[in-house]
Amino acid sequence: MKSHNESAATPESAAATPARPRIGRIAGSKNSAMQDRAVRTREAVIAVAAHHFDTDGYGHTSINTISATGKFAKGAMYYHFPSKEAIAEHLISDWKRTVNESISEALAAGPSSTAGEKLTAIFRSLAHQITENTNLRAGMKLTLEPPVDDANAFARWVDAISEIVDIAIDAGEIPDTPAAHRLAWNLCAGTFGVTHASAFLREDIDLATRIGDTVAAHIKSVSA
Repeated sequence: MKSHNESAATPESAAATPARPRIGRIAGSKNSAMQDRAVRTREAVIAVAAHHFDTDGYGHTSINTISATGKFAKGAMYYHFPSKEAIAEHLISDWKRTVNESISEALAAGPSSTAGEKLTAIFRSLAHQITENTNLRAGMKLTLEPPVDDANAFARWVDAISEIVDIAIDAGEIPDTPAAHRLAWNLCAGTFGVTHASAFLREDIDLATRIGDTVAAHIKSVSA
């Protein structure tokens, strides 16, 4: 039995006890290295798949092709993506985000600019990113692959551009004509078509310039 002079242990006194110092490896260092390696593997899988989707097409690209090109172990690939469809969905998601960002930036940067200037800025931004980034280029092409997205992302792209065109028509900035109401679709489809065609024509004119010419022609046709 404890005497009255003995003090009982309390949560406060226990909490005041200094913790023993950690000795040896820094906590989490091994996990951190493993996580970094996993991120690099994931990014490499996406990049290799995007290259094949872009050059060979979705239907002609298999998990075996991606694995062989990147020298990935199947287990490592399936750890990150259960199927090639999952990789395609990731690329489409990045493309949708890029479209939204390009639209937001163009609208924020030029509140007093004309609709034509806004549309030109949006598609100029997308053109340069499509030209320089294989992942985004593949993501855009995948939006019209029925087994993957069933054109949902492409339709949302057209709808977002249509909102800008409709506002300009309501304001009298763009004439209210059937061609004007087709402008959004023509701009998106034109960009998509030029991107596909440029891979086969192999001309000495860069993709961004081709897209710029197509966009300018469509905008001019409804503004005249």
